[in-house]
Amino acid sequence: MALIISILAGTLSLPTTLYDLPVSNHGARVRLLLYKRGLESAVRVASPMELGGLRGEKYLSLNPQGKMPLLVDGDSCVWETDAICRHLLEKHAAEGDGPSLFPTSLAARTAAEVIVRHHDTYIGPIQGCLYKPAPPFGRFTSRRDALQELVKQLAVAEALADPTGPYLAGEEFSLADATLFPTMVFITHMLPKFEDAVASPAGEAGPRLGPRLSAWWSHTSNADEAAKRVADEIRSGLQPWEERGRWDAMLYAGARDVAPATLFDKILSKEIPSEVVFEDALCLAFRDINPVAPAHILIIPKHRDGLTGLGAATAEHSAILGHLMVAAAAIAKQEGLSEFRLVTNNGEGAGQSVFHLHLHLIGGRPLEWPPG
Repeated sequence: MALIISILAGTLSLPTTLYDLPVSNHGARVRLLLYKRGLESAVRVASPMELGGLRGEKYLSLNPQGKMPLLVDGDSCVWETDAICRHLLEKHAAEGDGPSLFPTSLAARTAAEVIVRHHDTYIGPIQGCLYKPAPPFGRFTSRRDALQELVKQLAVAEALADPTGPYLAGEEFSLADATLFPTMVFITHMLPKFEDAVASPAGEAGPRLGPRLSAWWSHTSNADEAAKRVADEIRSGLQPWEERGRWDAMLYAGARDVAPATLFDKILSKEIPSEVVFEDALCLAFRDINPVAPAHILIIPKHRDGLTGLGAATAEHSAILGHLMVAAAAIAKQEGLSEFRLVTNNGEGAGQSVFHLHLHLIGGRPLEWPPG
């Protein structure tokens, strides 16, 4: 929901100001609207640093979410990007010389509305999986899951796009194009970095765009001057990210699991049999073939993702580590163990022989301390 509040007296002054940075795809939606409608002179674009930055007291007093963009207009301020766009389009409906951004036909207007909602509900909240250093990404605690969901939602956008184009809702540029285009600049730039998690189909390069989105992207990024301008602005903001190595430590991008395959890979692929006692989408548990107690179960993540041992864990792995612990508790209950020990070894000197993180669930006899 849009939130509009009165500005504290004396905090800000006219003219109407959009607080934003070039790298923000959400802010770029508003800038693209301004360029297309010919409303640049109506809105000043300024850095949030004028208000002390996104976490500054003054900025937070106007937008408690601490995010971009923020529109200050007279004695009010507006945040949430779609609300800003609609506020500006209604306020300046009689100004500018560009398209209205609301298609002529009801069918096209409805199609555009659905695409805007689809982006803001299903794509925008998880796009951070492309550039944030660690989870969560919206409702996802795994980068792999968020990336795969992003690809899924691109397929939905493909189905929503008008089959004849050239724009998403048909012949007219609309809010749908202003909404999806800046995010697509991010996607086309970043998604190919994550081939380990979302490898493109054989023979395809880059992100998975169907024919409708591909045709729309080609037309809009090459033939629409306002869109080209916004794309250049975003890329100018992304270049420092590249120079600082933003993706170097991200799982599936700069950080890849290049350690040799282990015995556990063959167990996971069923090449080697095991006595499975528990399995879900994320982990597998099976009995140790050399048990040290009546109950001795190994619990492993199905995707190693660099977790050769606990010492390799990063913030990327927080969710799977927690999941393994919860699974261990469920397995202990399943095995009738009210007293048990959960052990993980890290390194040969600690007794690790298989370099794929695994937890030993041990019980069924008295256990001494220290363990040895």
